[in-house]
Amino acid sequence: MIRKWAALAAGTTLLVTTVPAVAQAARATVEATCARSVLALPADSLPGSSAARTADPSGRYLLGEANREGRQHGQPVLWVDGVPRWLSSRQEDGESFAYSVVEGGLVVGSTYALDGTDHWIYSATTDSYRLLKPPPGLQISQLTGMNKRQDIAGLAWDEGLGRQVPFVWPAGGQPRLLAVPAGHEVLYLDDISDEGLIVGRFTPPGGGIATSYLWKSYGAQPVRLRGVHTKTVWARDIEGQWIAGEEIGGADATGLIWNTRSPRIVQVEEGVVDLNSSRDAVTAGTLGVPNTYTSLVIRSDGTRIEFPEGTLLSHIFERTNKLTAAGYHITESGLPEPVVYACTD
Repeated sequence: MIRKWAALAAGTTLLVTTVPAVAQAARATVEATCARSVLALPADSLPGSSAARTADPSGRYLLGEANREGRQHGQPVLWVDGVPRWLSSRQEDGESFAYSVVEGGLVVGSTYALDGTDHWIYSATTDSYRLLKPPPGLQISQLTGMNKRQDIAGLAWDEGLGRQVPFVWPAGGQPRLLAVPAGHEVLYLDDISDEGLIVGRFTPPGGGIATSYLWKSYGAQPVRLRGVHTKTVWARDIEGQWIAGEEIGGADATGLIWNTRSPRIVQVEEGVVDLNSSRDAVTAGTLGVPNTYTSLVIRSDGTRIEFPEGTLLSHIFERTNKLTAAGYHITESGLPEPVVYACTD
């Protein structure tokens, strides 16, 4: 099913800030025509939570989730040229989760069952799973991402250290522990880039709100990412030299795009959840009142496309792709459905 609508974004002038190395993105009027396509779900899916979450650079492979008969949680779905397939190393039972998809339709994920846990890389080309075997003494808690080299980031319990640790598992090698700031506890790793940069969140000594750090290499000490109005930030995506995220808390909190090669920070009006290589951003209304804000696509030149109410996007495609963004849309019955948008402006 495809519906068409036109969105007209309000235009304002460029705002100038006195904070060094910080720029606020301009807003420009743009008229866009966007075709919305609802993605098909597998035959044994159930009504409820379903969404498209991310995609490989070609757009052939979209990763998301949907409710499935006999499962407690939403299960991963991979759309290959629009055709859905469930992902699970144990199709008969178990709860599965998938975290990222890269070139060639390779997906990293996990399946949890009563008799054990599988961590795997799935190949859409061969329709097969390669199970990951961590070394003794390292129990994987959660995989969080994979880059095009098939380096994997995640969290694990280190039996020797007696604590949870962040790790990276280079393709063809063994897991390596990532450095942790003194006195901090790792909460989550949010992304690993094709260039080997990693962002994750730590809680400070004594507790408090977690904030994001950046590892510029696997052997480096992580560097804290700074905010403009607040001390705590959430970095969610890395694309080339750019990192997307937002400030946490405070009336002046904004979306942020950091530059890994300079102190420059670009401010946008909403939290950024994904970027493409052109530094086009997609937001998900994370700084507004729940269920009242909708997603925006903000081009690197400041032009904006505002999507209909009830649309929450999580992925933006490359400009060379015929598709613009992916996520979910809330139907009239109040349930989300996975969607992709193709916009012309």
